[in-house]
Amino acid sequence: MRHFLSILAIFFTASCLTATDKTIQGNTRFDTLPLPADSATFYFKIKTNWQDTTRDALDTFVNTWYSKMLFALKEPVLKDYKAGKEVYRFTWLRTFNHPVVIRLEKQGDIVRLFSKVSDGAGGYEPGKIIFDTTVNLTSKQIDTINSRLDTAKFWLLQTEANNNNGNDGSEWIIEVYKDKHYHMAVRWTPDKGTAFRSIGEYLLSILQIKNEMTGRDQGDY
Repeated sequence: MRHFLSILAIFFTASCLTATDKTIQGNTRFDTLPLPADSATFYFKIKTNWQDTTRDALDTFVNTWYSKMLFALKEPVLKDYKAGKEVYRFTWLRTFNHPVVIRLEKQGDIVRLFSKVSDGAGGYEPGKIIFDTTVNLTSKQIDTINSRLDTAKFWLLQTEANNNNGNDGSEWIIEVYKDKHYHMAVRWTPDKGTAFRSIGEYLLSILQIKNEMTGRDQGDY
């Protein structure tokens, strides 16, 4: 059911959505990871068929959906990254609410958090970026993220859960590149109180977009 609804979502824009927000701040000059050359780029490995169990891979439909959102948010592709940063990214795609991406990077003693919001909807079209900001953090935030990743046994998680489906809700996509290893996992509307959900919730708690969290707060939808 999730895939059927999402197919409709990708190709039809909800008429009820309006782009009334204003761009708050743009800090892309601080973003040094390269962006893909065009919108046809896949952000994740491709599964060859439904039986393919390749790690960190998604089927073509889901890969196209997620990649379309990340490209519109001007995000880098992490699956092929090989340089010296630690990178943690949470992509929050709610069916009817604005797409949100939070990326935390550590290089040496420098820790930065990049946060972006676009004016579309996670289950429809991504729209254009209306919020783009960068803040400096400390290693304390990195320690907290790694603690939550360890609690969730993130590096051992399947890329997709067997019951990773539903009707309206949200996709929680978490990617990490650390110590020359990359892993991603996605869960459909993870239950409150779960270790996986707590990773995204922590990043949302330090995110500088209070209006997104309050004025338009519809939870996971």
